[in-house]
Amino acid sequence: MESSTIQLEAFNTSLNGARILCNGTFHNKIPPVIEFITDIRNPFKKKVLISNTIFGLNKYLPFNYDVTFQAKDSNDWTMIVTYLTYVAKPVVVICDTSVPDQLWQKINRSITFIHIIPNKLINLRPYDAIFFEPIEELYSSYTEYIYKILQSIYRITYTQAEHKEVIQELRVAKAGIAWTKVDEESQNGNIYWYDPVLQSQSEKISNQRLSELFTFLSQQFKSDE
Repeated sequence: MESSTIQLEAFNTSLNGARILCNGTFHNKIPPVIEFITDIRNPFKKKVLISNTIFGLNKYLPFNYDVTFQAKDSNDWTMIVTYLTYVAKPVVVICDTSVPDQLWQKINRSITFIHIIPNKLINLRPYDAIFFEPIEELYSSYTEYIYKILQSIYRITYTQAEHKEVIQELRVAKAGIAWTKVDEESQNGNIYWYDPVLQSQSEKISNQRLSELFTFLSQQFKSDE
């Protein structure tokens, strides 16, 4: 994908062992992060979900999770940090809630961390790659938010004109924009485009996961009696 000022290539970087931010609401389309984190020669020993929901489900990446944490307070985060310190690795962690600084200190290359959150963030230092949701409106606060982020982490000389041209092409192509510093020559990384996948293709919950959910609900009802 080309413009007169920037040439964007398709994202094709291995993110196994990276800290990945998927930033946006994503509606019915999500980044194909599973494709980029999979290493068939060294599969994940555990799949971990950190959430603030009580059911332990993630609508974006409905894995059969081995361990689920409901992060409500500092005690929960202390338990999570302890678990990630001693669990057999490599592991993949999916998190859909805010992350305290103490956790980032424990995330090394044996942990692939996918942070899926709609909030606009200020501290982006922990991340090795960022996927933004596909742009539907050319002029919006989210478009401006992406511009300011790319100007701060990618290139301070990145202009509004460049951003507008890139966003226009991505919008027509129904593609998303991504940034990464993984395997890049520049410490500031580079930007790419990616094809989102339909959320409906990854929303199917296995019979095992449904069974676990019904068991959980049954236990909750019994405890209330």
